[in-house]
Amino acid sequence: MTARVVADEAGLWITQSGNTYGFSWPQITEASIYVLEVPPNDERVLTVEIDHVCGESLTITDDFVGFTETVAALIARGGCVAPDLAALTPADSVVQIRLAD
Repeated sequence: MTARVVADEAGLWITQSGNTYGFSWPQITEASIYVLEVPPNDERVLTVEIDHVCGESLTITDDFVGFTETVAALIARGGCVAPDLAALTPADSVVQIRLAD
């Protein structure tokens, strides 16, 4: 079953294996965007970790349906310049998006 992520007016929600969970916008403190290389073929996986005010986090990857739109929503809420996601490599620094003060 395909995982799905949606960013709406209330927050960010993941649906996976019939379960939906996520964080509301006021609960999200920051998001970190980075690239992993996954063995054995060094597959490139674009990854975003979304941090909660209590220290928990959610992780989404570019194989989630709705990934690109969700990253765009995080960037818009953070008020920062959008990175070129296609150009990111594992050697690049983590892109931080701060959402809450």
